[in-house]
Amino acid sequence: MKKLLYIFVISIALVSCTEVIDIDINASNPQLVVEGGIGLNEPARIVLTRSISLDQSIEIPFEENADVEISDNEGNSEKLLEMSPGIYFSSTIKGVAGRTYNITINTAKETITALSAMPAQVRIDTMTVENSIYPGGGPPVGNQPAPFYEIRVKYTDPEPETNFYRFLVTVNGVVTSRNNVYNDRLTNGNQVEAFLIVFNSELKAGDSITVEMQCIEKPVFEYFSSVASSGGPGGGTSSPANPYTNLKGAILGYFSAHTVERKTYLLQ
Repeated sequence: MKKLLYIFVISIALVSCTEVIDIDINASNPQLVVEGGIGLNEPARIVLTRSISLDQSIEIPFEENADVEISDNEGNSEKLLEMSPGIYFSSTIKGVAGRTYNITINTAKETITALSAMPAQVRIDTMTVENSIYPGGGPPVGNQPAPFYEIRVKYTDPEPETNFYRFLVTVNGVVTSRNNVYNDRLTNGNQVEAFLIVFNSELKAGDSITVEMQCIEKPVFEYFSSVASSGGPGGGTSSPANPYTNLKGAILGYFSAHTVERKTYLLQ
């Protein structure tokens, strides 16, 4: 009886300590998110959206009817055209290595500016893709499932300048990985191998994997590094902690002038 009484008293004490806590999640003010860039020999492309609160299930809204302009240090300037809601392109200005580009974005609520200089291009030496059972596990044997694809991109880092790189991985035209960034702090002047992974158990012969190599500026490298460490998505949308940005007048997003080289591998 004493033991039963003791258990009963402890149970009552535990129940009495239980408390329902209501957590008040305040809705954040929508912030403009800028994903902007101009690639080598390619037009400028600026995507404008608005951040949403964590408790909202709606699709991310695009920012329409903004006034977006780009100019370079050679005296060229152009107003970008809104080709689809929230997505703006230049029609005459294309990226040139060594030039510095400035964008100005005016909406009904804010003005945002950003500056970015395009570095010299570093080319891809070789790219290989290997199907494996797990990263580093080797190719499949018989009917063994092998949903991993190991991508190895080799390039030669020039010296003595400091270089920064970004790799985008696209599968069948859809970007699957965009926060792969490297610097040459430990590899200056060496041949470097970037190791990228695609996990997809549904890929088949004829499907494509494309890698885009970009030479980027340090501020852009810091943006994507901070996005990866803060837990935010690669698209620059709202995240638990605001990443670094090279924008003035906005806290979410980036603008990048970068070189571009793409290589595509078709699955056999």
